[in-house]
Amino acid sequence: FPTRRSSDLISQTSSGDKLTAQEIAGKSRNAYAALSSYSDSGTVVSEMAGQNNTLTFNTRLQRPNLYRIDWTPATGLKGVLSGSDKGVVWSDGSGDYFLTTAAGQEKNAKSQKMQNMKRALTQASGLSWSAASTIPGAFFNQDLGDVFVAPVASGRHPLQKEEDAKVGDVDCYVVSSVMDFSKIPDNKGKPGTANTMLWIGKRDFLIHQCRTKYVEKVDSSAPSDQAIDEAIKKSLEMQKKSATPEAVAAMRPQMKAIMKQVQSTLKSGFESGVVFTQTHENISVSQKFSLTDFAR
Repeated sequence: FPTRRSSDLISQTSSGDKLTAQEIAGKSRNAYAALSSYSDSGTVVSEMAGQNNTLTFNTRLQRPNLYRIDWTPATGLKGVLSGSDKGVVWSDGSGDYFLTTAAGQEKNAKSQKMQNMKRALTQASGLSWSAASTIPGAFFNQDLGDVFVAPVASGRHPLQKEEDAKVGDVDCYVVSSVMDFSKIPDNKGKPGTANTMLWIGKRDFLIHQCRTKYVEKVDSSAPSDQAIDEAIKKSLEMQKKSATPEAVAAMRPQMKAIMKQVQSTLKSGFESGVVFTQTHENISVSQKFSLTDFAR
């Protein structure tokens, strides 16, 4: 199969400017369903409490069940959403695997075999800031709980058409949706919203950029003594120290202060809004990959 850039695909409509938001979403679902393979690279930028952090990623997908998504946070990240581990999630036909590694620990890292594709991609979603779930969810038509792609992929959420815009040199339709967390099943009435905008290419109907602003009410009550002690034990374990009663008691005032500061930062950030912007570049479709292209 010859490799084609997504921009080379013929437009699916001759009256695109008259399309409704729901029609655009439907054509996007059809576009992903028609692809035999997909690859891209890109970035996710997080904005919270005046701090911006960046993560880079690479995506490779091929039917029926081959995939490889890796991500690397930028060095010198700051804030509670900065993260520090790079990771990869993949299936080369022998199973579904997940791996994260801290800087300098790559040689000692061991992969984890997952139950299935959905479990692997869902677990990788948060750590990759949704890079491992947005396009894979659309391509494989899997509900991975990703609010980026849910409005388009599921067809169950109300959509609004915004003013057309460009992502780089790609002309895009822009659609938006607002998701109320309190109305999501199994969310236990947790208050908050996710306002999502998607930039969908006019020629290829693929997602070139998505941006979600989360606004969430955070519980500001003081952490329990049990939660503090559990955090201390995990910290001592990571330092390969024994979690004796004396060691836990010695760290308790410090850990309480740290958790209070983190909670305050989370409350300030989430209630003022956390923004994730995911941009997809170097999109290529209909390329024939080998199994080795999906190996760790």
